[in-house]
Order: sequence, then structure tokens, then C-alpha cells
Amino acid sequence: MKTSLIIAMLVLTATTVQATPLMLGYSAFYKHMAKVEKAKVEQAELGFYLSRTDGEGVCTIESGTVRVDDMPRGQVVVLPHGQFVLPYDKQLDLDKAVVELEVDHPEQCDIAVQIQANLAAGETSMAQLRLVQHEMHTLLQKMAGWPGKYFVPELKGVQLRPAEPGQQLNGAEQLKLSGAELAGERTLSLPAVRITPWF
Repeated sequence: MKTSLIIAMLVLTATTVQATPLMLGYSAFYKHMAKVEKAKVEQAELGFYLSRTDGEGVCTIESGTVRVDDMPRGQVVVLPHGQFVLPYDKQLDLDKAVVELEVDHPEQCDIAVQIQANLAAGETSMAQLRLVQHEMHTLLQKMAGWPGKYFVPELKGVQLRPAEPGQQLNGAEQLKLSGAELAGERTLSLPAVRITPWF
């Protein structure tokens, strides 16, 4: 009797520490990705995240799968900084696919969509960063629709953060570059970075 009770308690303990599936409709994500496709941008994109409701960063996603009628139809890629990447597939939209994310305490997480660009490590010119800024503004206008695109604020510049948590840029967690700085011709030697608009 005692042995079976101990085993039952161990099973209960094991299940409570596992991540809980968070089920989300694929179609809403597909609509966002379709707008990026129509914007015809090369580097700007939409990043999907689960942000913590307490404002303390992002929720940790253990893994993810795209399913149709409980059958796996695609994998979710989770990047080191918390972004999750979904396959772009019209058929998944038509089939009413579901995105299943394994995450602790899903009730403490909200969906966040971020206009951004990811750049690989290496030498990055101001001309390249100007192009990224221009594409992010174009994408902002596309997401705002009509007539909202006429009220999208101008960007002050761009913000750069390391793609790998724990890294720094010139001794800081982020680097802000104004429009005036982007107008220059210098180059920066950077690790892999995530770029977001600076308003």
C-alpha cells in the first residue's frame, strides 16, 4: 500500500514539473506572415514570442509542433533569444492547423509580435543598417493597413541586441543608432544581432 502510494506521488510530481502544452491557432500567424510576404522585404520580418505577463522578459518554450487533427505536420524552431519560428504554408492555414508550444505556466504568457531583422555575425555597414531600417518602416506601414499606414511614426533609428543571451555590444546589452549615425559610412564588427525599430 505504501509502495503504491509513493509511486503515485512520484508520478504526480513528475507531471507537475513538465511543460504544459499551449494550443494556438495557426491561421492568425499565417495572416501575419502573408503580410510580410506581400511587403516584399528581404531582411525585415515579424518575430513571434511569448512574453511574460509580469513584464520580465519572455517565457521559455521547451519545444513546439504544428498539428492538424492531432497529427504532426511541422516543427516549431525556438531560437536562443526566445523567438519561435513557424513554417509558412498555405495548406496548414486551409487545414486549420494548431500550434502546440510546450511551456511552463502558459497562463503567465501572452503572444507578442515584433517587427525585427536578424543579422549574422560579421562586418556590418551603415548602408546595410539603413536598408534594414527602411524595410522595417515599410513593414510597419503594411501591418498598419489603410489608412493607418499614413500615421505610422518615423523611426529615430534602430536598436541592436545580441541574438545570443549573455553577449554584449561594446560592453552594453544593446546599441542604439540614430538616423544621423546611420547616415555615416563606417562599419561595425558585430556578433549575431537582432535589430528592432527605435521610435
